[in-house]
Amino acid sequence: RRLGLWAAVLAWQAGQRASGAVLGTSDDGSSGVNDKAHRSQSETRDAEPVPLSEEEAAKTLSPQVKMSGGWFTYGSSIADEVEGESEAYDALGKEALKTGQKLFRRDGNLENTWARVKTFSIDITAVSNSQFQKFVRATKYKTDAEKFEWSFVLEYLASKDTVDAVDGESGYGRVKDAPHWMAVQGAYWRRPEGPGSSLRGRASHPVTHVSYNDAKAYCEWAGRRLPTEREWEHAARGGLEDEPFPWGSAALSNRMNGWTGDFPSANDLSDGFDGTCPVDTFLPNDFGLYNMVGNVWEWVEAGSEQERVVRGGSYIDTIDGRHNHALRVSSRQVVPPDSGGGSTGFRCASGDLVNSDRREIAIEGLDPGADGMSQEKLQKVIAEGGVEGLTRYLAEMGQPDAKVLTPGELKKRQKEGDVEIRDASGSGG
Repeated sequence: RRLGLWAAVLAWQAGQRASGAVLGTSDDGSSGVNDKAHRSQSETRDAEPVPLSEEEAAKTLSPQVKMSGGWFTYGSSIADEVEGESEAYDALGKEALKTGQKLFRRDGNLENTWARVKTFSIDITAVSNSQFQKFVRATKYKTDAEKFEWSFVLEYLASKDTVDAVDGESGYGRVKDAPHWMAVQGAYWRRPEGPGSSLRGRASHPVTHVSYNDAKAYCEWAGRRLPTEREWEHAARGGLEDEPFPWGSAALSNRMNGWTGDFPSANDLSDGFDGTCPVDTFLPNDFGLYNMVGNVWEWVEAGSEQERVVRGGSYIDTIDGRHNHALRVSSRQVVPPDSGGGSTGFRCASGDLVNSDRREIAIEGLDPGADGMSQEKLQKVIAEGGVEGLTRYLAEMGQPDAKVLTPGELKKRQKEGDVEIRDASGSGG
């Protein structure tokens, strides 16, 4: 039997580098810092600094690094599972299938898969308070928190007067399931802990209390954009393959800004901070990027109009996942686009979302003449959502029988002589 496959011009060259799409784990069990032994064999490791233009320098934008795209492990790391966790996930996964729910890991993400990104550039640091201030002064922009006249503040960082006001008769109260987060009137990016607080001494800290909408507005002013979710994780991994941290597999709390102590009442400051830290604190990963894990959650271009995605974890998350999210390159959370709070920031990216080079991916059972099946549209879907997003889109567009074949699957079928590739017009090729 020969399968007719439509070759959609999307994100990958079918059958090429199939070996690079496997979910590899460490062959030698190494857990050293800056372990380069397990880098993806299917991607180049070049990360080139991008000089700032005169206009970018005048706006005091962050320098960027341009990196080559490639295949990489995307999602929760197999190598990160503790003893018995794999078996537990298998059992929970079977129950999740019965209800149609997704099974999330300690880091808030899903079981890992593989993804590919094209060449793009990304800021080496999150946007700082001083950089955001430059934007506000130039545009007179008002953030969502300023419009709502309140934002979420961690009680541990707030003054006694602020705590009393929140719990008073006219106060806005706390998050029901997370009472350490208080709704503080007057809190916004310039007053991170509410009235009486300031940015003094924190010009180089990441801007917080910014929503997805605010981050998009800054990016537009900067002539940049938010990174896609896959771009962000590809950058965070620093070229390492299937490792939980930007430096490898060793759990080193002194390499990131997370919570160290009994949350939410005590922080032992073993990493030097109990709130945010400067955007260039700690050693960068091998792509030259700072604080891709911890410090603040970072907005990415993913999700829907109702729910958007932040990545990387923050200063309230822990390296072992005992409190809040586990801090990993795969850490992920879904939140409303108009929310912000004291642990959310962002960084910018650059580059076209749609691939400019012609690469193929095989889709079995696709009706290319149906609405929404143009190559341009499918390119955009795969660039923003990867295989999972494309699969979901096909189902939503009435293509439930369409199946996206991985390069490995396609290569295997080609070897078996079970594949006939046809172009979008339906002619053999």
